[in-house]
Order: sequence, then C-alpha cells, then structure tokens
Amino acid sequence: MADDGMILNFSLGDAPLKPQVRKIQGGKWRDRLKAQRSAKRGIESTSSASPSSSLNAKPTIVIGKRQGISLSEQSHQQPSPHPRPSGPSGNVTSRLFTSNPTARTVFDDEPKTEEEPAEPSNAPLSEEAASFHALGISRRLAQTLSGKVQLKAPTAIQAKVIPQLISDDSDAFVQAQTGSGKTLAYLLPVLQRILSVEGQLRRDSGLFAIVMAPTRELCRQIDVVLAKLLPPWLVSTTVIGGESKHSEKSRIRKGVNILIATPGRLTDHLEHTKALDVGTVRWLVLDEGDRLMEMGFEEDLREIVAKIREKPLDGKTKNGVSLKGLPTRRVTVLCSATMKMDVQKLGEISLKDAVHISTSEDDGKDEAKGKGEGEVGGEGDRQVVFSAPAQLKQSFYIVPAKLRLVTLISLLKATFLRRGSVMKAIVFISCADSVDFHFDLLKQPASSNAENATKPSKTPDSSSSSTSLTANTVAPAAYLGSPANPNIVLHKLHGSLPQPVRTATLGAYSKCEDPCVLITTDISSRGLDVPSVELVIEYDPAFSSDDHLHRIGRTARAGRPGKAVLFLQPGCEEGYVDHLAAHAGSSSSTPPKAESYEGVLHSGLSQHMPFPVDTDAKPVAEDSRSFSQRAEALQLHLEQRLLSPGGKGLLEAARKAFRSHVRAYATHTKAERKYFDIQELHLGHTAKSYALREAPTGVGRGGAKEGKKAALKEAARKKRKHGGKARDEEEGGDDGVGAADEDEEARERERKMRMKMKSVMDAAGEFNIG
Repeated sequence: MADDGMILNFSLGDAPLKPQVRKIQGGKWRDRLKAQRSAKRGIESTSSASPSSSLNAKPTIVIGKRQGISLSEQSHQQPSPHPRPSGPSGNVTSRLFTSNPTARTVFDDEPKTEEEPAEPSNAPLSEEAASFHALGISRRLAQTLSGKVQLKAPTAIQAKVIPQLISDDSDAFVQAQTGSGKTLAYLLPVLQRILSVEGQLRRDSGLFAIVMAPTRELCRQIDVVLAKLLPPWLVSTTVIGGESKHSEKSRIRKGVNILIATPGRLTDHLEHTKALDVGTVRWLVLDEGDRLMEMGFEEDLREIVAKIREKPLDGKTKNGVSLKGLPTRRVTVLCSATMKMDVQKLGEISLKDAVHISTSEDDGKDEAKGKGEGEVGGEGDRQVVFSAPAQLKQSFYIVPAKLRLVTLISLLKATFLRRGSVMKAIVFISCADSVDFHFDLLKQPASSNAENATKPSKTPDSSSSSTSLTANTVAPAAYLGSPANPNIVLHKLHGSLPQPVRTATLGAYSKCEDPCVLITTDISSRGLDVPSVELVIEYDPAFSSDDHLHRIGRTARAGRPGKAVLFLQPGCEEGYVDHLAAHAGSSSSTPPKAESYEGVLHSGLSQHMPFPVDTDAKPVAEDSRSFSQRAEALQLHLEQRLLSPGGKGLLEAARKAFRSHVRAYATHTKAERKYFDIQELHLGHTAKSYALREAPTGVGRGGAKEGKKAALKEAARKKRKHGGKARDEEEGGDDGVGAADEDEEARERERKMRMKMKSVMDAAGEFNIG
C-alpha cells in the first residue's frame, strides 16, 4: 500500500526558535525585574501576532535609567527635536539633546530692546554733596585717599558711619550692600582718631585696633587697603593661618598698631604670645559677622571679646604719650550684610548700646540706640533687606545636566569674542575637587598640538618666586580663545591650596593684563575687591541665598556696571528663582531675566573652536552645521580626551569631582533643600557634565578610602601642631570634608559608617548620600 502521508514545509527564518531576553543591568533590582518582565511580555505578544510581523519584528528591550530616577519618570522625558550627529558608521556619537527634562520656565522670545542703565546704588556721592573733609577726615588723609586710593567722595554708607565713629564712642552695627565701601567706613575713623593724638606715636606705642575677618584673603585685602593710608611711623600686620607663627610673633614683638586677624589664629596668639598686649586696644572690628558665625567661630569670638574686655584700659603708651584723643571705652564695630539670628547672637556677645547704621530709606528709625547690652534692634524693628546693587544685570539659564559643561565653555567663549568687552570673570563652583577638574580640563595642555595654541600672558607680577608658586594655579586657557582675544588666562583658587599659593594666585589674577577667568569656591565670595570684574558665573548655585548675594557682589562694585549669570537645571531648581526674588524683597536691583541656553550655544560655538588634543572627534568647521552638532562634537571630544591614554589623570580628577559635587549638592540649607532635591538629581546626566560616559560608583560611600585616611592624618597632625585645635575652614578649607577633633573616634565612626553603607549598597544599587 502506498504511503499517503502529508508533507509540511516550515519557514523558520533567521530568528531563533526561542526568543532570548537580554539581561538588564544597572538601576534598582525592582526596576530591573519590571523591565525584564516587560521585555518578556513584549516578546510573547510579538510571537502571537501575524506571521509576517512576528518574523520581521525585533524584540523591544526596556532599560531603566541608572540611579536616582525611576522608569515611570523616564517615560515623561520629552525628546528634543535637534538632529543627532552620526559617526562614520552611522551610529549616534553622542546624545546631548535627547531625554532631557522639559523646563517649566517661559523664555521671552521678543527682540531685546535697549534698556536704560539703572542708577548705581553703591556709587560714591558727588563731591558737591559730600566730601571726606566735611565728614571729619583731615585734609592730609583726604589727599592720601584721592591720590593712592583714587577716591575723592564717600559712598552713602561711609557718609553715615564716619561721622558716627569719629564723634561718638558707642558700638555700631553697620549694614550695607556689597561694594559700597564698608572697609574704609570703619578704617578711616580709626586712623583719623589715632593720628589726632597729641604726641608722636610709633609702631612700639601699642596696639590700638583689632580687625577680624573670616578668610585669609579678606584679611590680606584689608591690610593692603590700610597700608596705602598709614603714615610711615605706624604699622599694621596680619596674623592668619597658613603663615609662620614664628614670624608673626617677631612682628608683634617689634610693635603693631593695627592688627588684622582670623579668629582661630588670634585666639592662639592671645593664649601663647606674651608680647601681644591688648591694654591699649580701643577698637574691635568684626567684619563679615554673619560669615564668622556660619563658620563656627562663636566660641573663639566669645573668648576673644572676654580677654580684651578683662584687660584694664591703659591711658598712656609705654613711652608716656597720653591717649586722651582716643575713645574712653572699647568700641566694637560689627559689619554684616544680614540681620539673621546668628548675627543677633554675635551682637549679644560683642555689642553694648549699639547704633544700627544702614543705607536704607527708613534708616532714621534704625539709628536709635539699643536699650541694653547686645541689643541691635528690638522685636518690632524693621529688618533691613540686603540686596544686590541696582546696576547689576542678572540672568539665569535653565540648562539640562548633560549640557552644562558645553554651555559653560560656550558662555566663556562668547564672553571673550570681542576685545575689551570683558576683562575679568569669576566662575563659582561648589567644591575644590570640581575646581581642580575644570581648571585642568580648560587649561592649555603642556604638550598641546593645536594649531592656534594660546601663549602664557605677561603680567606685572612675573618674578621667579611668584611664578613657581602659581605654576599649578595659573595657566593659559584652551577652547576659550578667539581672534580678538587669543590669550586668555585661567586661575584657580580654593581653601585646600597652601596659603602662599593662594596669596600669589589672587595677586596674579588682580594684576593680570590679559582677559582672565578665576575658577573658585565660596572662599572668594566674601569681601574681595578685585578691579575690573565684569562677569560672575554661578555654575553651581550657592548653598544659601545669602551666599548667592555675596557671590554676585564681586562685580558691580563702587558704581561700576556688572553682570551675573546663574545656572539652574530643569525641574525643582527652577523654583529657586522665585525664592531669590522673595528673599530680596523690595530690592532696587534688577530682577533676574530668563535666557535660553540655546542662544549661548549658538553664539559661543558660532566660530571655529580648535581642540587642544587630537581625538577621533574633530571640530565642526562647516557653516552649514547647526550649533547642536557643534555641541555634540565638543562633548564627544571631551569624553574621548578623558578616555585617551594621556587623559588618565584627568579621568580620575573627573570622577573625584563628580563624587564631591554630588555630596555637596546635598548640603544646601534646609529652607532651600526643596529646590535642590538630591533624589531628583540624575546621576547619569550629571556625569555627562564632567565628560564622563557613566556615573562613577561609590558616591554614597564618600569616595576613595585613601582620601579619607589622608584627611584624618592631616587632622591629627594639625591637632598635635596647634595644641589641640585643628582648623581648616577659617583658614579656608571648603572641600566639604570636616576634619575630626579626635583621630581614633573619627576612625571608629568611619568604620561603622562604612559597614552600614556596605549593607545598604549591597541590598540596592540606588544612590545613598553618606
């Protein structure tokens, strides 16, 4: 019998018989499990569809974001319409303009109109309205001001403070805008009354005034201003951390008339330097009082005030000169920009029957004396709002995290496109590690092979000793040059640098004749008066709104114009602008204006940008290319530069800076933490702003163990050297890593925290703040 069986023909195609689901890595384990199940369901639904579609369709794999953002949040991200540049093989080289959160801020697309410049609020008064001689300053001292300081008329705060301190022996609380001349407001009356003493005063006649400031740089600046006014027979000096205590004691023994000091070092000298006699001290000035309290110097200030007050007041100098023209009591002058609770507490510590002096419209109400010791204003008194100068132009950019680095470079390049438009700019960054990375990234490499490499600038301070001190902190810039300004100089400054290096770097920045940029932390936000600073960029927002006002106060000083730019990210950070407006109250300064970062990229990348290091990514030189493609090429070049054989050190610096930035992001004040929510920070996108392909691990565990061990060893060394007082912040440390007082206790706490964090990190890969 014939076989009549049925023959079946199957077309299997190229796909495997059993679809395989690719294993998903990264993110939380729950999100990975959900993604795995979704991928499996997608494959099953595809296999149950029509044969033609099932054979041709490819399985879709849903991959969650890395740390900190859930999968549901990823679905709400809006893709950007910008085209993606492709490499030789057609693959996407970089995706800066995709998967970015949409900004809520509405940008004004109307053409810009010329605005009338605002009347400066901190400019000197006209010579017809007031003069230093009319305020009680001698003609000789007024001529010195006009010749050496180039100041012919006083500012509004000087016109109120100088007569008060010359004619009255009451304590004073001085409050005014940044750049309004508070330093001269208290120095001139002190110097005028010292010079009015009948009889010859010399450097060994005694110490008459002590000025305390929170940072070494501010102390140096006060001493520089005072040195221009002092006659040859009077001497001032500084006692600050980082300098030789032996040389400071030697200068004190020779004789000092006015002493400028940081609280920690002054406390040390009061305890251990017998030559420091405070019997003739008539003035105690606390400059930047709010910052002194924020930095934790309350106990030091209490000790200093108590030691000065317990010493009986001497009526004559050691060589018999009568001090009849000086105050009959010790006068304390407290200078602060704010009237916060800690400042009021400092007033209770140091002031008696204080007079409140400010430049507000209703300041007549504030110039009444307090009723008791330490009172600088009753409960019903009006709080004076500290505002930015009226002529300061403020703007802010809402920049996605992935685009922050290329936007910063574009903004700096656009700033120096025209000759003479901007000479000096300051970029504020949250931590010292990030300052180091951005400086190393933006400076010209030593072995650069770019065609248009910049050359080091020639500054007046070109001595060999100064050059050796600034060898690692001053360098010609890459990426930022233009035909109009080929030589742009980078400077970096933060509290982890040795004091001689900090002093030399700040001096080089002040004296630089070429266009220059200072990349710094908040150590430069208080009191520094650098001439010709036209632009301040807050690349990382300040940790408090008060610090923000001090930062932008580095420009638009003494009536000069200035501009301040604030970088914010889409999302919760956009509410920070309304918070700043509410904090400023009815300020006379111009409110910040929202500007599009795309315009910055377009203007900054409009000209050819040579790359200082050869990578696979090349500059986009064709005019037909869009600014987005230029930005993609620049980002790709920066990433490849870090991954190149010669970029190993830069790669480690980027990872270290990323970790420090994330930890610093969580240290905003409690009132402002809702605008800087660490849970909303996208670590993968933030890594792009450090030219990293992916976020480094170990953020929650505080970074490298070696770094912490080195910090603990340094703390122990300082503790042994300074008699149990390990101070870093006074003396400027701002890395966000606090040195422990006891080495063994710190090690034990670190061990317990490391074990706790290990258990958490092993259970879930999400971000945890240490």
